[in-house]
Amino acid sequence: MARGGSRPGSGRKTKSEETKVANIAMEAIKAKHGSLEAGFTWLLESNESSLIKFAFEHAFGKPTEKIEHTGEMGIIWMENKVYESEQKTDKGN
Repeated sequence: MARGGSRPGSGRKTKSEETKVANIAMEAIKAKHGSLEAGFTWLLESNESSLIKFAFEHAFGKPTEKIEHTGEMGIIWMENKVYESEQKTDKGN
C-alpha cells in the first residue's frame, strides 16, 4: 500500500541537476555533429516531427498552452431535505 509524504528521489529535480543533464546533452550533440547548430540542422532535416518537437520543447521550454472552455462552469446542487421541525407543522398530526 502506498504511503503519503515525501520519499527519497521523488519530486522535481533541482535546477543544478537539470543544468547538468542539459550540459551533457549539448556536449553529446557537439561530439556527434561538431556544433549545436549542426546538430539542430541535422535534426530539422530528419523530418522526425515528434523528435523535433521534443528537442525544441526541451531546448527552449514548452510554450504556454491555451485551453478554451465552452459551456457553463459551476456546480448545480439540488437537495431535498426535510427536517423534523418542518415536518409536523399541523396540530392535527
